[in-house]
Formats: sequence, structure tokens, C-alpha cells
Amino acid sequence: MNKHLTSLLIKFIMIGLISVIILPLFAQISSGQAILIAVVLTAVAYLLGDLMILPRYGNSTATVLDVVLAALVIGISDWIINGFATLTPAGWALFLGVLAIGEWFFHNYLKTSPVPAGDAGEEYSPNEDKVE
Repeated sequence: MNKHLTSLLIKFIMIGLISVIILPLFAQISSGQAILIAVVLTAVAYLLGDLMILPRYGNSTATVLDVVLAALVIGISDWIINGFATLTPAGWALFLGVLAIGEWFFHNYLKTSPVPAGDAGEEYSPNEDKVE
């Protein structure tokens, strides 16, 4: 299977599970809406965080970026769906905390299973982890 497709599938399963479990419990977001949010977040975070930031700046920076992107995508989605923010502070903390832990491990997986990174198509390898 294509390396990008495998990585995207793993990332979507992680984000999808977190979204479907936490968002309906802590916000006025249905499971279907949570899945749609997970699709958007997976695509944005994979392109920006995993393909662009991770190879250049390392796991810590990429994890922080993924959490910030998640907060933006969820906040904007919640506002579009409901007209105002409905996710509780506990929901924010739980979602972003669990996501940060998952992303940290996902980035370690990417480091051991190289995928093409960046615009030039060069492969990411563990030796390129510049900032930690």
C-alpha cells in the first residue's frame, strides 16, 4: 500500500476515534459531524505538521503545531455547526491532551517508517530530526 495512504489511514483512525468519543460527549456535535471534523483535521495536520514541519523541526514542534491546528479546526467547526462554541473546557483539555500524546507516538512511527516529505519528495529519516 502507498506509504502516504497507510500513514493517513493510521492518523485518521487515531483522530477519528478521539473525535467520535470526545466531541459528542463534551460539545453539541454529532458523531457524523465529529467524523467530518476528523477528516478535515487529518488532511490539514498531515500536510502541514507531518510532511512539512516534522522533517524540518522535529517531533516536539510538529506535535505543538498539530495541537494548535486541532484547536483551530475544532473551534471553527463548532462555531460553524452551532453558531457559537459548545465544547466545554474539560472537553478541550481532554481532546487536545489525548491528541498530543497520540501525535507524539504517530510522529515516532513516521520516523521509523519513512514517507516522502516536503515538496522536493525527499524521504524523512530519524537522522534528520533537527530540534528536540
